Amino acid sequence: MEELLRLHSGAPFWLVQDGLQEFESSGSLPRSCDVAVIGAGITGALVADALTAEGLGLVVLDRRAPACGSTAASTSLLSYEIDVSLQDLSDMIGESDAARAYQLSAAAIDDLARAAESLGEPTGFARRPSLYLASHRRDGRKLEREVELRRRHGLDAEFWTRDQVTQWYGFPSRGALRTQQAGVLDPVRFTRALLRRAISRGATLLPRTPARDVRQEGGGMVVATDRGEIRARWVVYAMGYEMPASLRSGMVALHSTFALVTEPLDDLGAWHDESIVLESSHPYFYMRATEDRRVMIGGADSPFKDAALRDHLMPGRMRRLEKQLATWLPTLTTETAFMWAGTFGETRDGLPYIGPMADCPQALYALGYGANGITFGAVAAKIVAELCLGRANDDARLFRLDR
Repeated sequence: MEELLRLHSGAPFWLVQDGLQEFESSGSLPRSCDVAVIGAGITGALVADALTAEGLGLVVLDRRAPACGSTAASTSLLSYEIDVSLQDLSDMIGESDAARAYQLSAAAIDDLARAAESLGEPTGFARRPSLYLASHRRDGRKLEREVELRRRHGLDAEFWTRDQVTQWYGFPSRGALRTQQAGVLDPVRFTRALLRRAISRGATLLPRTPARDVRQEGGGMVVATDRGEIRARWVVYAMGYEMPASLRSGMVALHSTFALVTEPLDDLGAWHDESIVLESSHPYFYMRATEDRRVMIGGADSPFKDAALRDHLMPGRMRRLEKQLATWLPTLTTETAFMWAGTFGETRDGLPYIGPMADCPQALYALGYGANGITFGAVAAKIVAELCLGRANDDARLFRLDR
């Protein structure tokens, strides 16, 4: 998603401008490095953390300040769900590969938890259950089969009947898939903490420094900026949907999405475990609680045409989100604090694009398209680090660009 906040009252939940001063002064432009990472959002920060942990020399550049693009707009539900069910993904790429993609997504939750703990500062990370609601009777039957398939491949999942969901939460449903393997975090604080650690290991951060051109030259890569050129052995694109259209042609469909957050509440009613909530309808709604006991709800997606049309839709989408919030939490009286809209990318199979360009193997993609871009960012960080170190990674084939 792109940064686009529309305030109705109060301050944004993630105070994007808070703490920016430490990142405003750019370091001097290095003439060379091992890896240049284009994008200082959460995926770029995860990649930077993984690469500097291996001792590689790094430059991270972004046309904005760190975490001020799509990261700032993320609702940051950490789920191993993929936009395509395990059953459907198995039909597309085979059951073994589909299960492996899901296993990697689930393992990424644990990787993010370890990273958050190791940073030694607040990042808003917390373990939460996930509840995936069946919106229709046929979805309930499919979720039962989905649970069986996931458990066969060692994934945490259990099926809850409609009565169980109603008794425990009060949410209307036709049953649900429930898992403990999920969580939430503050994407801005987490991203900036990762970047601080990368800088402490010797990385150079260049905010407000767009990459104007990237080219192969002399067995390496050259990144051109307004401040000069950087020579690197590798270039990693971690730009999300802002990847140049010529480099993502045919790979991704863009959609507009909408979200709102309420003023803080004293009590969350029957939603006592603050589980993250999703539903099976398309487009679907999703919900989480924040550290200061606000309710955040998003969804009502539509195909992206242009920013002006997306923004024009916001008042109507806010009403839809407020209506859904009242459906899920009818006993609560909420007041919308603010809402925002953004753009995200979706692939045909719900999987990210990670790995080298066919005609330029030293240019690597780390594009976590889909609903769980943060978990895919953690997957990308591992794969990219091994590729830059010359190590084989058997999982990279699942996310290759030419699949």
